[in-house]
Amino acid sequence: MHVSKTLCTPTACNFECLEVCKLVHGEDPPLGFVKDSLSPVIDEETCTECLACVRECPLDAISLDGSNQVKIKTRSHPEDSKSAESPYEVSENLSRMSEADTIFARVQFDPEYKFYHQTEFAGAEHMISKGIPGYGRFEHELSIAAWKLYDSRHSLKRPGIGLDPEAEEAGEKLVADPEELTDMVNKAGLFFGADLVGIADLNRSWLYTHNRKGEPYNVPDSYTHAIVMAIEMDYDAIATSPAFTSSAATGLGYSMMAFVEAELVSFIQRMGYNAMTCANDVGMSVPLAIDAGLGQYGRHGLLITKPFGPRIRIAKVLTDMPLISDHPDLGFCRAVVRFCEVCEKCAQTCPSQSIPYGKERTWEGTTKSNNPGIKKWYVNVETCYGFWVENGSECSNCIRSCPYNKKDGIMHRSVMWFVQHMPWLNRIIVKMDDLLGYGNQKSGARFWKKYG
Repeated sequence: MHVSKTLCTPTACNFECLEVCKLVHGEDPPLGFVKDSLSPVIDEETCTECLACVRECPLDAISLDGSNQVKIKTRSHPEDSKSAESPYEVSENLSRMSEADTIFARVQFDPEYKFYHQTEFAGAEHMISKGIPGYGRFEHELSIAAWKLYDSRHSLKRPGIGLDPEAEEAGEKLVADPEELTDMVNKAGLFFGADLVGIADLNRSWLYTHNRKGEPYNVPDSYTHAIVMAIEMDYDAIATSPAFTSSAATGLGYSMMAFVEAELVSFIQRMGYNAMTCANDVGMSVPLAIDAGLGQYGRHGLLITKPFGPRIRIAKVLTDMPLISDHPDLGFCRAVVRFCEVCEKCAQTCPSQSIPYGKERTWEGTTKSNNPGIKKWYVNVETCYGFWVENGSECSNCIRSCPYNKKDGIMHRSVMWFVQHMPWLNRIIVKMDDLLGYGNQKSGARFWKKYG
C-alpha cells in the first residue's frame, strides 16, 4: 500500500482512513499516525490489502501500487511518424462501392447472378450422400450452428443492466485523454477475445455507400476512427479445407467477430462515446485493417498478418472516441507483395481457379463485385462462390495453402524475417514450404482427435 505525501493533507479530512482501518482490524490497525509524520503509515506485514482506506480516503491519497503519484504525461505524436508512402496504390478515379454489388448481396438480391438464392450450403445434402470423409452430417450441422451469433447480431439488445430494466449503455465522458482511451480500447479488444487490435483514421473511401438492399448507409461525420480486430481461426481446422470442418471454423470466427464487436461497442458507449459494429457490412474490412497496421493484401485478396497469415476474420468498430491511430508496417507490406509476386500457391490450390496467376497486379477485376481503383490481384468472386455452392460449404484452400499461414512461433517469425529482409530467397522458401508439406489438406478425423 502506498500513501502519497503530495496528496495527503490530514488537515483537509476527518481521518477517514484511520477510522475505517480500525473498523476492519480493531484497535491495533495496520494504518496509523506516528510522531513527526503528517501522513499515515501502513504496516505492510499486518496490512491485508482490503482497500478500505483506499475507498474511504476523500483525497485519493492512498493507492495499492503508488499509481496516485503525480506523473508528467508524455503524449506521443503519431503524425510525426506518418509516412507519405502508402502500403497500397489507389487510382485518382477510385469511388466508393455499394455493398449491394458485393457477391453476398447479389446472392440475395441479384436475379441475374448465376447462383441467385443459392446459399453456400446448397450442395451440402448431395455431398453428405456421397459418404466422403469430412463431409458428414455432424460437420455440416456444426458449420451452420457456428454462424448462430453472427447471423443474430443485428437482433441483439440488452434488456437493461443489473436490476434496472430501463438502463442503457450511455455513460458520461469522464475520460478524454486520447492516450488513455487508446490504451483502454486496445486492452478491452484483447480482453473480449480479439487476437490483434489496431486503430485507423477512418478513410471514408472504404465505407460502402449503400447496404445490401440498396439503402443508403449513414455513418455520422463525427465517427473519425475505425478499431480493427483480427480473430484467429483454428489452424488444424482450416487445414481440412475444403471439407466441412474448415467451414465450421470459419462460422465460429464470424460469431466471435460479432461477440467482440458487440462487447467493445458496449464498453465505448459506457465510456460516454458513440460507436457502431461493422462486421462484413458498412465498410471494406481489408483496407481498413491495412490502415490500422494489421497487415497487407495478398494475392488471394485476403489480409495477411504477421502472426497468423490470412487465417483470421476481421471485426471492426467505428467510433467518435478520440484515439491515437496506428500506421501500416511498410516494410512488412512491401515484403508481402514481393513474396506474392513469386508465390502462386493459393492460385494453384484454388478449386475454381478464381485467383489470378502472374506477377502483375491490375486496377480492376472481371466482375461487378470487384471494387476497381486499387492496384492488386483481383479474385473472381463469382466463380469462387460458385464452388462454395457445389461444395456445400465455404472453401479456405487459399488460406490453408498460403505460406504465411503457420502456427505462430520462433520458426515462423524467423522465416518471415528472411522474407522481409532477403527477398531473393523467396522462391527457395516457397519450394521448401512445398517440400515440408505445408499447405496440404489434412484429415478431419485427425483434427477431431484433440477433442477426444
